[in-house]
Amino acid sequence: MIKILLIVVLIFSFNSFISAEEKKCRTFDVACKTKNFVNETKEFQKRKAGDGVSQLKKIPENLKKKHDQFKQRK
Repeated sequence: MIKILLIVVLIFSFNSFISAEEKKCRTFDVACKTKNFVNETKEFQKRKAGDGVSQLKKIPENLKKKHDQFKQRK
């Protein structure tokens, strides 16, 4: 009896520590799926916006390198 009680207590204690960060949507829950899609899109755009800014800063350097390469060919 004590073993069974101990096993039940351990099972419930492990289940209390497990929590999912991502909320799973139901099959036909359009509002939930739309919200998740919008949030993922916003995060993706924020990451890629930073990449775009760094690429724009490199344009003058790349143009100078290409210009120098073109002069050496002549």
